[in-house]
Order: sequence, then structure tokens, then C-alpha cells
Amino acid sequence: MKKSTDFKSKINFSNYILGKVFVVVLSVLVLALIYKNSFQDINVYSILAGLLLISSLGYKSTNYLSSSTRNLSLIDQLEFALLFTLVFEIIVEISGNSLFPLSYILLPVIVLGLGWHAAGLSFVIISVLQITKFQSTSLASQIVILLISTLVLGYLLKGNKIVWGSNIFKKNTDKNIAVQSILSGNIANGEEDSDNLKALRADINNTLEILSNLIQSHSILFYMKMDDGLYAIADFISENEDSIDKGQRVSFRSGYLGWVLKTKTPVLITSIKNVRQNLIYYTKDIPVRSLYAAPLLMKLEKNTPESKREVIGILIIDSMDKNVFGDKEKLIVSLISDRIGEIIDRFQLSEQAKLSTQELNSFYDFTQKLNSTDSVDAVMDHILDTLGDSIEADFAGISEFNDEEGVSTLTRISYKDKSHIEGNEIPYTDTLTWLVHEGKNYFNTDNLSARTKYKSIFGKEIDFALGVKNMKSVLIYPIIEKIPGEQDEDTSLFGSVVLGRNDRVPFDDSEIGLARIICSEAAKFIKTSLGHQKVKELSLRDGLTGLYNYRHFQEMLDYTIAHSDRYDEKASLILIDVDNLKEVNDSYGHQAGDSILSFVGKVLVESLRKIDVQARYGGDEFAVILPNTNKRGSLVVAQKIKSSIKNMPFKFKGDEINITLSIGISTYPDNAPDGEILVERADRALYESKNQGKDKLVHYQDISLEELGS
Repeated sequence: MKKSTDFKSKINFSNYILGKVFVVVLSVLVLALIYKNSFQDINVYSILAGLLLISSLGYKSTNYLSSSTRNLSLIDQLEFALLFTLVFEIIVEISGNSLFPLSYILLPVIVLGLGWHAAGLSFVIISVLQITKFQSTSLASQIVILLISTLVLGYLLKGNKIVWGSNIFKKNTDKNIAVQSILSGNIANGEEDSDNLKALRADINNTLEILSNLIQSHSILFYMKMDDGLYAIADFISENEDSIDKGQRVSFRSGYLGWVLKTKTPVLITSIKNVRQNLIYYTKDIPVRSLYAAPLLMKLEKNTPESKREVIGILIIDSMDKNVFGDKEKLIVSLISDRIGEIIDRFQLSEQAKLSTQELNSFYDFTQKLNSTDSVDAVMDHILDTLGDSIEADFAGISEFNDEEGVSTLTRISYKDKSHIEGNEIPYTDTLTWLVHEGKNYFNTDNLSARTKYKSIFGKEIDFALGVKNMKSVLIYPIIEKIPGEQDEDTSLFGSVVLGRNDRVPFDDSEIGLARIICSEAAKFIKTSLGHQKVKELSLRDGLTGLYNYRHFQEMLDYTIAHSDRYDEKASLILIDVDNLKEVNDSYGHQAGDSILSFVGKVLVESLRKIDVQARYGGDEFAVILPNTNKRGSLVVAQKIKSSIKNMPFKFKGDEINITLSIGISTYPDNAPDGEILVERADRALYESKNQGKDKLVHYQDISLEELGS
């Protein structure tokens, strides 16, 4: 298999670069027009540039508001500041510089919304334009006032924002909450906490209360890492609550706490030096004599070595007394840190898939079905049934990936009249299914036709045959044990689930969350099941031919009949007898007969679909189960088997031996109401083919009443 790739960056990187280049070029053009006073003396160029500028700002704002995250990168912050500033400068030029005082308000607002770096860029642009374009006696005072208003008002606004957002456990706008989003302090105000968030806050506070009761302390603080890399106080207990700097955001680059982050190990201090740096959480001097701080490591990374796990918080406990933190206290703090990590871990998992009552019931039913089966095929059926019933979609399908052969096969589809397409191999090139398999991450779009690359789901031919080439909304989720984006290179992938809608109705976060937990649970079961199957497989195979034995044939026949009943499909059974094998044994010995049986078994495997079941029925007889195959299809398959035997001459010790087959066929439910009678009818057809002179194929339905009575 080819090396895994990050398909998101592969598809979007060029568009990202082009977008940034466009903004830079447009900004240079607007600045040039401002210097030429083109916006004051309106012309075609200024109108066009202004429209492009406003359109760009509107487009970026719309994308930001509709995105699932409210966290802007530094580049995006600077880009927004640049566009806002240029729009403001155009307004200033049109007004003849009379509206320049509005910049005293604009820059503090940029500090509040986009940060100090963005405000610094805006200040430079406004100042340079003011100095080079508008010469006045009050120019120096205007720039000084602009600088002071930016610093003072910006600090006041930014400081208040930190206070308002310091409680990091408020409701986030993202349904699929990642850990960094949980920790974000950029929170909308006025929203009520969800039940999960209330429970999270209460659990952490109760945990700190327990710690306070167990250890003699003055203050206990829990710092948590924000999405911007700074640390904020998430919760605390202190005898001097008014002295705690509740709204601070700090970066621990040095001191005792910096050492905790750097080494990811606890630190015990009994003689505190540089109080201002190390007791940064107090607003005034507190005579603390002992301090113990422990890192909180990401609990979702259990398989990652501790040295490589991310620090997402620090638990601090201090005391007015010296030498109060011994081995017992260290152990207690360690246990409390683990408990807080488990609380956050549990919160994240519950938020990642906010399922409705119906969806929770569907997941419960799915897990019950998993516990009652030991078949991977049955698991795949359960996946399709559960997601098909729970998520509204016009199409549902499953592709299975064979890691040993490096091929992906379409094994299940929801279109009953197209089920003959099942078993087709999916092309590697430019298909979304393979893109998901390689990246081991899910794919979701509500406008498939707008894509310029990777527009095909299963390959052009299969898409056309299924009638899904005009599908608008598509969700492809990998059947993989770990959460997409967090797995390692050795993570096993068993296939993917494909859901499609004809209209542009996007799959929402709850639907994606349900697909995630269904696929994850299924992958865990399949992984365990495959391990058992490798051992079980030895007992299911015929030692000579490598085909399934008679016992497993009966199990697969029962499964196929049940599957046909569920999906209202037909199924056919072929019984094959090798003609004149006794004569071959008499002439060449039993070794020759065994070689012929092994040869026929190999031809069957090479001639049939992956979903077909080939078995050695006993002695010189073989059986083939053909799921979703009617009479006509079974005759085509039987003739293909006969032709393959005929076109592949068999030689034994230099002598060519002519092999012919007698074949009998029956179809469910046309010729039999159950599996037992289906076998009887196929055996009756086989008897008729041999009765007609061997090397014949007969379908039970074609036997006359007179022949049946004989």
C-alpha cells in the first residue's frame, strides 16, 4: 500500500497559498490607489478594487462564522486586520481625513477581537499613511494619541475579555469538541452551560475539595492550557480568594512552573525564591513557604510514552508551613491529577458525539448485535443496517480493505436492484474511498460536483453503474479502531462506510459522531474477531484443497439464506462433481486424484467473486454458494467454471489428463423454501447432469416433471 498522506493538506494547500497571495496583491493595489487619491476621485479602478476588498473581507468573515472553530491562526488574524484597516483607510480618504479620529476606537477593538499582533500591523499601516499623505501641525499628537488609545483601551478591553472568558468550561460552539477546543477561553458570553459542562465543572471542583480535605494547604489551583498556548486558572480553592489573580493568562517559560512544563515532572519547593515569578497567581505578597506542582498529561494518549504526551494543565498546592508535603501528599496529588485527567477525558468523549435518544438507542442495539455474533460479515451487515436506519441518506455502502492483498472491494450497498455490483474491486487512482483508506481519516462534503480532484467515490465505472456519480453530499468514514487523526502508522483499517445524499444537505456533527463510534466499535470487534478467525480458519478449511469444509459450508449456507430473506434477494447453490475421478485414481494412483481436486479448488477460487463461498462438499464433490444471484446469473457462473477448467489443461507426470465437470444448480427461494431443500434440489440437478452423459450443467428449474418423477 502506498504511503499514507494527509488528503486535507493535499487538496487544500494550493488554494490556501493562492488565497494569501491574492490578499497581498490586492492590498498592495489598494494602497497604491490610496496614495493616488483614487478613492476620493472615484474611477473604475478604485470601484473594482473596493468591491474586491469588501468581497474578500465578506468571504473570510462568512467562512469564519460558518466554521466549527472560533480560533484564528496568527496569519488569519493579521489578514483580517489588514483588510479591516484598508477598508477604514478608504473611508478616511473619502471623508478627507475627517474620520481619522475613529481610529482611536478601531485599534482597541482590533486588539480585543484579533490580538496585539494584528493591532500592531494596523497601527503601522495607519501611521505610515497618515505621515506620508496628510501633513498637518497636529500630526505628531494624532499619532501619539493613537498609540496611547491603542495601548490603554486595548489593555482594558483585552483584560476584561480575559476575565469574562477565564472560566474555560463554558459552552463551546463546536459539537465535536477536541481537547484544545475544550480549553479555549475565547468563549461566547450569555450562553448557558450544557449538562455535560456543568457536570465537568462540578466534578473538577469536587476533586479539588477532596484534595483540600486530604492535604493541609493554603491554596490549590488548577491551571489549564488555552488554545493560544497560554495558561489560565480553571478552578481554585484558597483561604485568600480575593488575592488570586483569576483572570490572568500566563506563559510559564521559567521558574518552578516552567520547569514542570519542560520536564513533565512534579516539583517540590520548600524555600521559595523570586516570589513574584513563582507565586504569579497571587495579586499581593502571601508568605507561602512550601509549594508542590504536578503536570497534567493528556489522558487520551494512553499508548504514547509519557515523555511525548502533551501537558494540558498544572495542579499547584501551596502552604504557609514548611516541609508539609511528604511522600503521602505527593501520592495523593498524583492520584488527583489522574482523576482530573479522566474527568476531562470522559467529557471530551461525551462531547465528541452528541447523540440524540434515538441515536443512543441505535448504538446500544448495535453493541448488542456485536455481542451476539462472531462473524465479520454479520458485523458489516449490522453497520449498514444501523447507520442506514439512524442517518437519513439516499445511498449507503461498505468497502472492505484486504491488507494482505492491498485491494479494496465494494461488498455491500443499499440499492437492492444494484446488488450484482457487490464484489467489484475499487480502482486505486483518484477515488475518495482510497483517499480515506490512505489518510485513515474521514471525508465529508456537501458539494461533491464542485471538486476538481477526487470526485469519484468508487471509481467512474462503479459510480456510473450505481448511479451515484451525481451525488451531492457524501460522508466516507473509515472502519478504524482509533479516532481519525490520532492513529499511528500501524493502525489497522478494515474498510469504510459510504453515505450519500442526492441533495446538498450536509452531514452534521451528530451524524458524523454516530458514524465514528459505530465504526470504532465495529473495528475493535473485527480486530479481535480476525485474531480468533486465524486460529478458527484452520479448522474450517479442507487440508487438501484449501477450500472451506463441509461444516463451514453449512454455516455459510444458513447465513446466506438469512441474508437473502432480510434483503429480499435471491441466492444460488452450485454442486460440482469431478467426472471419472475413480478411473484416474485407478490409472495414475490416488496422488493424481488428489492433485486434480487441488487443481479444481484453485480454479474455483480464481473464477469466482470474493463474496462467493467455495467448499469441498465431500469426496470428489464441490459446492459453491452464490449470494444475490438468480438462475440466469448462476448459469453464467457455472459455464465460466467449466470454461476455466477446459482452458487450463492439467498435466500429471508429463501426461495430460482431461478433466470434465458435472454441475447441478438450484436457486433460493425460487426452487426451495430453505437451505436443506435447496441442497436436495441442487443434488437432484447434479444427478440429472450426470445422467445426461456427464460434462453437463443442469438447473433444477429446467428439469421436466417427467424427469423429476423418474
